[in-house]
Amino acid sequence: MERFHRASAVAQPVCDRCGIRTVLSRITPDGPGFESRSFECPKCDHLYIERVPDPMEQSKGYLSGELRPPK
Repeated sequence: MERFHRASAVAQPVCDRCGIRTVLSRITPDGPGFESRSFECPKCDHLYIERVPDPMEQSKGYLSGELRPPK
């Protein structure tokens, strides 16, 4: 029986060198509205970095209270 649930909100790319699924190793800010995600291959240590829109920036409307309870 598995004790921990694996979060799958971040898509893990496959390593270009050996075809193994990479592991998210770091998330860092990368300019206004973006973040860099670093993925490492557990087999060959190849590093893959992608720049993506910051999910917190995308959800600002929701977090600032656009959502209201029904009347």
